[in-house]
Order: sequence, then C-alpha cells, then structure tokens
Amino acid sequence: MADPAKLELLNRSSNAGGFEIVQIDSLHAYSAYKPSRLSECDWEVTAQPKSADGTRQFVLRNLREDSYVLLNTREYFLWGYFDGRHSLEEIGRAFHLAFGAFDYLLIRQLLTKLYGCGLLEAKRLLDFQLNRGAMPDSHWGSRLRWKVMRWRAMSLRVPHADRLCSLIYRRGGFLLFHPITFWLSVGGAGCALVLALRFEQNASSFAYFLKARPWLMSGVMLATLISASILHVLVHALACKAHGRRVRELGFFLLHGVVPTFYADVTDIFMSSRRARITVDLAGPMVEVVLGSIAVLSAQAVSAALGQALLFGIGLALWESALLNLYPFNFLEMDGYNILADLTAMPMLRQQALAMIPHLYERLLNFKTLARAEWLQLGYLALCLISVTVYVIVHIDGLRTLIQLS
Repeated sequence: MADPAKLELLNRSSNAGGFEIVQIDSLHAYSAYKPSRLSECDWEVTAQPKSADGTRQFVLRNLREDSYVLLNTREYFLWGYFDGRHSLEEIGRAFHLAFGAFDYLLIRQLLTKLYGCGLLEAKRLLDFQLNRGAMPDSHWGSRLRWKVMRWRAMSLRVPHADRLCSLIYRRGGFLLFHPITFWLSVGGAGCALVLALRFEQNASSFAYFLKARPWLMSGVMLATLISASILHVLVHALACKAHGRRVRELGFFLLHGVVPTFYADVTDIFMSSRRARITVDLAGPMVEVVLGSIAVLSAQAVSAALGQALLFGIGLALWESALLNLYPFNFLEMDGYNILADLTAMPMLRQQALAMIPHLYERLLNFKTLARAEWLQLGYLALCLISVTVYVIVHIDGLRTLIQLS
C-alpha cells in the first residue's frame, strides 16, 4: 500500500543557523484547518420560505464585495461552524451527529463557493493535489478560446446604476407601483383585448398592408422590441428600489455571445421578502402588457390602413413577449419561472428537474417512493415539454397561413 501524501515545509530554526524539513500528513493538515468567516458586520443572511419538501434555503450576502451565495440547510449548518475556532475534523463530527452522515466533498465544495464570494478570511490551499490538466493547449487553440471568452464577456454597464435608479424613482418612478396604476393597467389591457378580438376579422387586410412594406414593418418592430426591453429592465430596477434594496448593475451584454440582451442586476431583492421578489419579477412583463395595450387602443383611433396594421402588429408582438416572459413552463429562467420558483420556494427547480432526466425511467418505475418535491419537478418537466410542443405547432400553422395568403 502506498504511503499517504505528505506536505514538506522548509522551517528555519530559531537561532537562524539553518533550515530543517518538516513533513506533515496532508490529511491531517486538511482536517486541522480552521476556516474563519468574515466578521458579523461584513455579512448578512436571510432565510427563505420552506420548500415543498420541507427544506429551507438561505441567501448569504457579503457586504464588503456585494456578492451573494445560496446555501441549503446543511451548508448553513456548516457556515455556523466557520468561526475560526473549529477545525474541519471537529466540524465533521458535529455534522455527523446532526445529520447522521458526512462527506468531505460537501465541505470542499462549500469552501470553494464561499471563497469565491470572499466570505472566508485568508484563502488557504485546501486541495493538496495539484491538477495541471491532461494535455497542454496549442497556441492557436488557446488564443481562439481567449478571444471567444472575451467576446462572450463583452458588456456595457450604466455607471452609478443604483444612484440613477434612486433618482428616477424619487422623481416620479414611485407612481408606477401605486395600486391605482396597477388596476388602471389591468383595466386598459382588458379593453384592448376586447378590441383585439374585434380586429380579428381584419387579419387578412392587416397582413396585406404589412407584406407591402416589409422593411418598414421589420424596422418598426425591431425598434419597438428594443425600446420595450430597455423599459422592461428599468422597471425591474425601479421595483427593486421600491422595496428599499440596491440595484447592483444596469447594462447590456450578448447572451451566449450571440443574443443582444439588456439586464438589471437586482440580486439584492433576495434579502427581502417573497412578496417583494414576486413584485419585482412581475414589474418587467407589465411593461409589455401596458405598451401592447396602448398600441392596440391606438390602432382603433387611426384609419384602416398601414398605420393601423402596424399598431395592431406591435400590440400583439408586445403581448406575446409578455406572455413568454410570464409563462414559467418553457425551460427558460424568465420572469414567470422566477415567480414559480418563489411560490414553491424551490430556487433550483429547473436545474433539479433537468438533473432528474437521466434517471427519469428509474424514478418512474418506483413512483410510490417519489417525494413531493420530485413530483413538482416531474410536473415542471411535463408542462415544459407540452408547452414547447404546442408553441411550435401553433407558430408553424401561423407561418403556413401567411404563406397561403401570399
């Protein structure tokens, strides 16, 4: 059997007469390590509502660096022992007594996560096995990968985003979150929906006008969707300010290096209540609902020609955008999904559901042993699959109709 790995430390004697090599067993060094969290004035933690399986998540915030990390119940237990006085060996024993088992991989992953958020003092070398990779990269391969990473990381940020949002909120933005504003928006959307149903009989003439000016239609639609996207993220940020939390960033980036995307970083709302988070999630899609309603109502006020067709098309496009944002079962982490995750208190619902797919057949064979949370994950998967299938079929039929009209 091979000897255990050892650390070799070069130690200088007290009389400065020379050096000596001290060998320490790496397992002993690891188990004797005492992780120390930041002082209590540098972090805060907020407990989340209990999920369907009875577990509770915790959001931990680093006040120094304004970073956040999500902890489950077991990780939060470990966090309580990261006080600089308990070694990993002692923490492991306490964890074993509390939960009946312990895996050092869990604590390694948690330490990595906490160090990444700057929540632990003085990073130490925890994994004494050096990993240099299997094969060296070629020069051209590494340069190409570096350029791709730079391209995907490219973003534009609004300077002093929190200060800007606070100013807009104080200068009238607060009116957007008055109950009267919400009910007026709902009433306007209802009236616009009635008019849209009446416009259905003019669908063929609208299609004729729009096909006659394809470049104008495309340009107006693109400008409208971009403007709505900017207002969407801005209202998300203002909703965050309405609950007294900080807007970390506002900006623009390329999603997956391809899709132009505007964003508002309102992570700080996780330190507030579930109702506040749902309000922030709902605020963005309401922009498309209101703008779409205004466009449909405006179509009623103009003559039956290109302008009416454009306004009606804009209204439908904005409503569809709002529906896609609010509908949670489309495999995307959009506003509707975030609302669903908050209502079920399962912030990792999508990831957990997708992780179940490789073991789906095995789990269904033993469906009697499924926990409540697993039933929710299965329901999420089934509804996503059905919804995406229906969406594709409906849009294929719509495209076929337009081709026939042409």
